[in-house]
Amino acid sequence: MIKARIGFAMIQVSLVGAICSVGAGILSPDFSARGTGVQEARFLADLQTVRCQLELYKIQHNEQLPPTETYASFEKALTTKGADNRGPYLSSMPANPFNGSSAVRFENGPSTAGSGKAGWVINLATGGIKPDDSAVHAAL
Repeated sequence: MIKARIGFAMIQVSLVGAICSVGAGILSPDFSARGTGVQEARFLADLQTVRCQLELYKIQHNEQLPPTETYASFEKALTTKGADNRGPYLSSMPANPFNGSSAVRFENGPSTAGSGKAGWVINLATGGIKPDDSAVHAAL
């Protein structure tokens, strides 16, 4: 009497595994592309929030920007309640997600935004804030 062998040969198991791997690679979503979209959305939301809160600060302080002698004085003016019971305008200065920096650089005159020296740059002549991570984002 001959016994029947039940099961699969090793080559059959390997072939099925290879086919499943290829199929999973083709059908799986591209998470790296989605991550960039999320990062871009966060970036735009943070930029809009900071711009709105700076505008509110200026409205409440006779069109004056927060103190710009140092980054610490600027951040303190935006993130703490002032003696006049105004603020805080932000819980913290958001980090630019493309370079990880929350530092703000101050400049006079023509804009040099996009140099990558800080997360954000404020032009003291215009009062505008722009991202400082790249020339493409500085155009926003």
